[in-house]
Amino acid sequence: MTTFNCTSEHKNTLIVTLPSDFSGLAVDQYRDQFDDLVTTDKPTIILDFAATEFIDSSGIGAMVYLYKRIEKRGVQLLLLKVAGQPNKLMKLLRVDRTITFIDDLGAA
Repeated sequence: MTTFNCTSEHKNTLIVTLPSDFSGLAVDQYRDQFDDLVTTDKPTIILDFAATEFIDSSGIGAMVYLYKRIEKRGVQLLLLKVAGQPNKLMKLLRVDRTITFIDDLGAA
């Protein structure tokens, strides 16, 4: 499994810090890394949105695709500190009804 510079661990959970703009080119840069996450031996993956100010359909698509692939393996996906435009778009698309949003790592 590839280790990427935006990944850390907390209590047997893999945390992926997303960029401030998770759209277009940024999503392309994360695509291979998301593919690598599918093989994780951790029971939970957290996508950290604390610094993310913008997401588009590419970002949502990549995240949902990751969710579908890891869910089959019994790995949980959580979204940390989703706020602003990403929060509005995800709630509009009802992502929050499928993937759990958390406000801090203690909720993981």
